[in-house]
Amino acid sequence: MNNRIGLIIAASVSLCTAGFHTAVAQSYPVKPVRMFVSSPPGGPGDLAARGFSQALSGVMGQPFVIETRPGADGMIAGEACVRSVPDGHSLCVLDGFSVAANPAVRLKMPYDTVKDLDPVAHLGALAAAVTSTADAPYNNFAEMIEYARQNPNKVKWATYGAAGSPMLYMEWLRNVRKVELFNVPYKTAPAAFQAVMSGEVDATIYSLGLTAQQAKGGKVKVLAVNTNSRHPMAPAAPTIRESGIEVGVILWFGVFAPAGTPKDVVRRLNAESTKNFLNDPGLREKFLTASGMVVQDPAGGPPEAFAEFIVKDKANYATLFKLAKVEPQ
Repeated sequence: MNNRIGLIIAASVSLCTAGFHTAVAQSYPVKPVRMFVSSPPGGPGDLAARGFSQALSGVMGQPFVIETRPGADGMIAGEACVRSVPDGHSLCVLDGFSVAANPAVRLKMPYDTVKDLDPVAHLGALAAAVTSTADAPYNNFAEMIEYARQNPNKVKWATYGAAGSPMLYMEWLRNVRKVELFNVPYKTAPAAFQAVMSGEVDATIYSLGLTAQQAKGGKVKVLAVNTNSRHPMAPAAPTIRESGIEVGVILWFGVFAPAGTPKDVVRRLNAESTKNFLNDPGLREKFLTASGMVVQDPAGGPPEAFAEFIVKDKANYATLFKLAKVEPQ
């Protein structure tokens, strides 16, 4: 009898708890939602965040307010997020470098990117280009590498953070191929791209969508693309792998919440973003496709699929940085 009463009480508590969480998700949000964004204004990550904000503000009854927090390879925005109350009213938009690559190049971080962040929604992967000045004496990535081999440290290569793809490729070329590029560090990816546009540096890696626009006007060259096959935005450009480079990385962007945020709230955010942003042709074109973003798996999938993807991507970066002989600092 006692066991039976215990089972009845446990079942009642479970039903009440489920009902409570469902009610929380349905009433959420009850105030404006803050979104800490690690990308600088105007970049692909910023555009993706603004698309998410616009879509959800329109259907959830409260504004989703963007707070730009660039710097420290995304850790400023990430730390602001994990230190927030986990009630769904604080979110962050981070990229794959800050979430998956940072742990491979840093001995110490102010938070754990897996334990302290709850994945909400993957927003897509960014097609990127190796881009150079229009008057560069090479027309593709393989030619640039050969030029740099014959002229050590003559190619001024813009990087933006220890975990970014320009740093990874530069270190891989230096340690594996014995090719020396001259590192010119910038705080953000847009700043590095502007430096190529102005001729301050010779080359970098940046969003394909924005690079292709400038290439059409003859202001830069697209030397290679990071996609698995040639891209329609730059059909003449070879892939990085076609250029003889074995290292392949594709940057992605996603929405996160502080660990412990109610799961029903996370699932509702995921469902609403898929329905009203990723599956909205107009918003998807304006805020994602135009800058070279591709909505591919796990974008549009559940938070659990995003979480599994992150674990695998962290392992991938750990392998790549080890291959490039980059020691954590």
